[in-house]
Amino acid sequence: MVDGNSLYWGAAHFYPLAYQSRGIGFEEWISLLTLCLAPLIAHVASGAPCPSYISKDRPRWHDQICHFNPTSILFRYAAISDRRIRALKWDNYTMAATNALFWTGKGWDGSEEMLSRGFAHCAHMPEHSRVKLLSWEMAKTVIITLQGAQPFYCLVCILIGSMDVNTNMAMDGIFPSLAILGLLRLCAAMWLTGDFVYTTYPSSQSRPMTPTRSATIERSTEYKGSFDSLLDPEFFMPAPPEYRFHPPSYWPSRVFRAAFLIVILALAVLCTMFLVPWSKATMYTTTSLMVGMMNIIYLAASILSYGYYSFRGTSSTIIPCISSLWYKIYTIFLMTFMIALVIISAIETRETPCGKYTSLPGEVGDIATCVTPTSHLIPVHPGSGQWFGLVSGSWANGRPQISTQNFTGSCIGSLIEGEVYNATVSLA
Repeated sequence: MVDGNSLYWGAAHFYPLAYQSRGIGFEEWISLLTLCLAPLIAHVASGAPCPSYISKDRPRWHDQICHFNPTSILFRYAAISDRRIRALKWDNYTMAATNALFWTGKGWDGSEEMLSRGFAHCAHMPEHSRVKLLSWEMAKTVIITLQGAQPFYCLVCILIGSMDVNTNMAMDGIFPSLAILGLLRLCAAMWLTGDFVYTTYPSSQSRPMTPTRSATIERSTEYKGSFDSLLDPEFFMPAPPEYRFHPPSYWPSRVFRAAFLIVILALAVLCTMFLVPWSKATMYTTTSLMVGMMNIIYLAASILSYGYYSFRGTSSTIIPCISSLWYKIYTIFLMTFMIALVIISAIETRETPCGKYTSLPGEVGDIATCVTPTSHLIPVHPGSGQWFGLVSGSWANGRPQISTQNFTGSCIGSLIEGEVYNATVSLA
């Protein structure tokens, strides 16, 4: 069903795209843009480190942008955590090689074999086998955690029923799911580092350091290969993967991979429920619909790709399909969709009388955005666009009584189911 300003479909109420941001000033735009992009930039910047080139060739632009895909970042967090769980011996060089995004003559390589192949190219490695508390990587983890805490709190409140789902979101809150997924960085927080350097050409000058004792092969009767074949002219080479890690079938690894997948799947289910009006009328704008679709697209891709490679027991820290044509198309599409979402939300965003922002139009948006458990925005003359301010509610004799907040004048009346009855307004 269609009326003059919106489209009804069952319990859903859709508002078409409308230009509503005329009254927002330049300073407010800067603030909105900062709040809008902060989760996206922090998530991408902290999750996609600089590549380590051990080949004279360089990746093309469409090879590099795939590392900025949220699916690639989530896969990397999980893979680093999984490799740490399976490690028989974890040292500073293992941590460096695990974090590195190796670009070789055959493309990206995050396999366990790169611990041995990349050793000759390593010019600098971290001092310790875990991240220092006072380091840039730990600072990024703290920032990501703080950004994810607020939407995670709102998610918990929605699940327990103390808060309704926000379907009238504005430009300042269009990436809440990315902020929540950033909390998964905590799984690998102690082993995420950028304190290493790999050079293109191996040389003795590019390897001035000596690996720690734990990073070298130890003579073992269990080693069936030729020990001398693994010796570097100057240093011991790192042990091959089968002597440094448990296999992917290691049960703690399986438990972690299953738990990681369940978390992403749970968030995808919640995002799907957000788009479906289950029990009551729900209002949607173009911004809120695009936010929901974006979340479902990249969460579904993350679930399918991570679930597939997790089931196969892939041990690479770089998602294996990163050089595939379909993955590049998916990455470009997702980035284009995000840019379009920012533009659409900027068009629809407007400020309400209580100072909050919404993409819903008119009095409906003002009332829906400004309502809190103890306050409501009430029109002097409904439909006229005249407002007198916020009203706090309290119960007396079984009926909610309202009184004004920060208003020169007075209002006395009863609030029942969002409507004001017997209200008397006196303007000073």
